[in-house]
Amino acid sequence: MTIFRIASYLERFGHEVRFLIQNPTIHKTGAAALDTINTHFQHFSGSVELFNGDTPDAEGDALIATDRFTCYPVNAMERFIRKFYFVQDYEPAFYPAGAEALLTEATYHFDFDCLCAGDWLHKRMSEQFGRWSMSWPLAFDADVYNPGSSPPERQRHRIALYARYVTSRRAVELAFMALDILHKRNVAFEVDFFGWRLGKLGVDFRYRDLGVLTGEELAKLYREATVGVVFSATNHSLVNKEMMACGLPVIDLDLDTVRSIFPENAIAFAKPTPEGIADKIEDLLNRQEERERLGSRGLAYVQDLSWEKSARLVESAIQQRVNWARQQGG
Repeated sequence: MTIFRIASYLERFGHEVRFLIQNPTIHKTGAAALDTINTHFQHFSGSVELFNGDTPDAEGDALIATDRFTCYPVNAMERFIRKFYFVQDYEPAFYPAGAEALLTEATYHFDFDCLCAGDWLHKRMSEQFGRWSMSWPLAFDADVYNPGSSPPERQRHRIALYARYVTSRRAVELAFMALDILHKRNVAFEVDFFGWRLGKLGVDFRYRDLGVLTGEELAKLYREATVGVVFSATNHSLVNKEMMACGLPVIDLDLDTVRSIFPENAIAFAKPTPEGIADKIEDLLNRQEERERLGSRGLAYVQDLSWEKSARLVESAIQQRVNWARQQGG
């Protein structure tokens, strides 16, 4: 969604944008992929081309890789003034130590300029790998995620938990162990699991298995829940900011990836252990004043964010580096 959102804004800003989709697994034609982009993601009027095997014969001002797989064909394509890497996470951490992780880390040594989703990635690309790098913030759609004109009263002891367990960096297992600890402590709570369908669970606490929700359904949940719980063991999730935009107090892991983005008073940091997470959830469930403080400060923290502002930062960086490459004779 973020890739298509930024591309859509670049089109609105007057740029010609073209998608090259590597090794397609669902769509048979570029037209079918374009229809999916417009139906399920963002408005886009540029061309879409599918390819596998040979890289496309393409040219332009800027060529942007969007993950480690696309870095290899991008590295092989020479008819562009400057190449970029749209870095949304630290992808070597997606794999155990071995060939996959090493091949992924190798892409950070390619001569690409890095457009990073947040300061933690920006610092890593520039300091660890010596890349030219910039930072743009993950944002939220204020038309969807907001406190509402007359939001309903928040329910007591209701936890909204991002449970995309198929993505290991979401550390959902830690949350499940923490909930088990809370239940054994006789803490009153119920859970709304969202992000992925879990199926029937053998647990003794009350829960709802909501699966994948629309933006509007998520916003309604965030306006009604008591606390939001969303983890990421690598780069932070944009779910935090969408929760904050609805006034929901948020709990995330006490990791540098989170602290480098969120100030101390805008989010609750939990030690990345089952006990530490259980302690933080219990503390917030029992302290209405602290929940209100976190909700208010989290909402204030995200107020200046917008996808248009982030897209303008990306646009400016691309223009700057393309102009620099022109001056260098690249």
